[in-house]
Order: sequence, then structure tokens, then C-alpha cells
Amino acid sequence: MTTPTPPFAALDDILAHTRHLLLDFDGVVCRLYAGRPRSQAADRLRVVLNEHGAPLPETVATTTDPLAVLAFAATISRELVEQVDAELTECEIGAVPTAAPVGHVHDVIASARESGRTVTVISTCSARTVDAYLERTSLADLAGLGVARRPHEPASVSVPSLIGRATGLLDTDASACAVLTASADVLDAAPKTGAAVIAYASTPPTRAHVHSGGVVTSLADLAIRLRARPLRK
Repeated sequence: MTTPTPPFAALDDILAHTRHLLLDFDGVVCRLYAGRPRSQAADRLRVVLNEHGAPLPETVATTTDPLAVLAFAATISRELVEQVDAELTECEIGAVPTAAPVGHVHDVIASARESGRTVTVISTCSARTVDAYLERTSLADLAGLGVARRPHEPASVSVPSLIGRATGLLDTDASACAVLTASADVLDAAPKTGAAVIAYASTPPTRAHVHSGGVVTSLADLAIRLRARPLRK
């Protein structure tokens, strides 16, 4: 007879080795575009490109992902990518007032700190956007460090770049970190950096993408497990 695996066994194993918790901003800390379509940001960036007469490939002309438009701008000129990045930042900051907090994220941050761990927010958004949201929701003092998109540097939004810069600021190795994310792209890329991954699988698409490892469907569960697994001093 096979002994059943205890609930949260994989998550507990990850937390036993986690000294630093990295929170993926859009999807775990909040849903930035909850009050407006993300595609509107992509549309506004395309207006900037059209004003400069930049011919758009079909994939760029139809994408709903503003980061894809930003990456394309970087292939044209530094001046253009600066303007597109500035426009994207304004779109993001405009979305902050209607961004929806993710339930129990305050509890996760507080529980991580109480258990002896650090908390760092990583984001493909601009630092101004992340700071504005954290200030609005009184998370700025709790969250500690933040690693965000660098102006004029589209490659800074890659998962290796975000995690690498976070570990550099923390003066640690990726193996001491766990990334909490609801993004399929991050779920795929983060393990390649050496960091552990905890999937916030609150939606059917995310649950379908997760095959193994630490998984929570509510951040309340993670807060409880963090309290139950304090770091040894």
C-alpha cells in the first residue's frame, strides 16, 4: 500500500531551503490591469511607433502585450525605445489606482518576514509603477527591496535578469530563493536560474500549466506554511 503524500509536502520542502522570497508583482502582489485592458497599453505604444513611421510586423501590430511592442522598439533605435518605455510607464502608473490587490498578499509578506525571510518584489513593470502601488497599499515598508524594468533596457524584463539582479542585491545565490508567480513564462524560466518556484495557481490556465513543485491556490495557505516553517537561526 502506497503512503499518500502529505498536503503541501513539496511546498514545505521548498520553504525549508528558502531564505529569500521573490514575489512576481503583476499576478501575485496585484492584478495591475484589473480596471482596464492590458491591450490598451499595447495600442498606445503602437501610436508612438506609428508617429515615427516605424513599419510594424504582423505580430507586433496585433499583439496585446505591451512588452512585445517595447522589445520591437528596441530593435529600431535607442531614442525610440526611450519614448516607448516612457509611454508604457505612464500607462502602468495610470493603471495603479484601479489595480486589484491579490488576497492575503499582506499576510504572505508579514509571515515571510516573521519567519526570518526577506521579501523582494520583482516586476516587468517600471520601478515607478511598483513603488506607486506599494505606497498606495501600505506595502512599501514591508516588502523591502524591489527589482523592476530598467528604462531603455527591454532585456531587463527577462526572468534571468530579474532574478539575477535580485540575488545580487541580496548578496545570495539563486538556490536560496523561491519565486512566487502566477505566470506560465516565469514558471518555465525561473528553475533554469537555480531558484525554486512556488506557483500561485488560482486560475484554471495556471493550474493546467503546473506539473510539480510547490503549488498554492490561495496565498492564505502560503502564509500559514511560512509561519509553520521558520528559518533556523
